[in-house]
Amino acid sequence: MEDINKFKHKTKIKVRFSDLDAMQHVNNATYLTYLEEARIDYFNNLFNRRKESLDFEAVIGRIEINYIYPIVLGDEIEVFTRVSKFGNKSVDVEHIIAICKNSKFIKAATAVTKIVYYNYKTQTTMIIPDAEKKVIAKFEELTI
Repeated sequence: MEDINKFKHKTKIKVRFSDLDAMQHVNNATYLTYLEEARIDYFNNLFNRRKESLDFEAVIGRIEINYIYPIVLGDEIEVFTRVSKFGNKSVDVEHIIAICKNSKFIKAATAVTKIVYYNYKTQTTMIIPDAEKKVIAKFEELTI
């Protein structure tokens, strides 16, 4: 997992009371929601989509989360997001969920999400459109 400084995109997330479990820290399942919010924000920003846009032909193929440090109510968190790898029909999206304390970041979790491009009309996977691949590669300084 990359260093936070290598991530060009971040999304601030407000921890809500409803995010907590009986142990008074953010429930493990809520991390998926944080990743989803950050992922949507990332792609909407990259492709200049409206915040409420759901115009993205993809499905989640896999998510792997490593829980490192508990998040509690009142924590200021940011989710750092980047595409780290291209396939023909998928991209790997890396995330770092970090708590901001005293102008420093504490890694609360790291995650990798495999996004598979998908045509909902034909119900089949699809090749990543070249135009999208170029935008992502340029932003992340990746070679394709």
